[in-house]
Amino acid sequence: MKFLAEDDKLTITLEGTEVLWGLKHKLTVPRESIVDLVWMPEFNTDDLLLRIGGSNVPGLLLAGSFRDVTSKETLFVYLRHPKGYTLNRTMHDVNVLRITLQDFRYAEIIISCDPDMGASLMNWFGVGRS
Repeated sequence: MKFLAEDDKLTITLEGTEVLWGLKHKLTVPRESIVDLVWMPEFNTDDLLLRIGGSNVPGLLLAGSFRDVTSKETLFVYLRHPKGYTLNRTMHDVNVLRITLQDFRYAEIIISCDPDMGASLMNWFGVGRS
């Protein structure tokens, strides 16, 4: 997958089988819709996610659109190595970018992202913010 941070938007392009599993080719997010953007070395959630469209290969992949039962928000999720999701409500993964949004189709985007790209995107988001 590729991330392209421009002045006014962030574009996430899925490639190869990522497109098939995530049911998306590209996701473009206007910068003004991003409330928070943080890269996390470890991601944990105990929210129960209901699949709207996408894929789940236990322990290998979780991708597509999901609804968070607790907050009723739609999530776009593409995680490469989620653990625990199929066994219980908890899910754990490493190297995850979490983008919180407002006035956008999704409330959150949770996506696998390597540390260098995560740091670069956090820097991009922080530039010009007061």
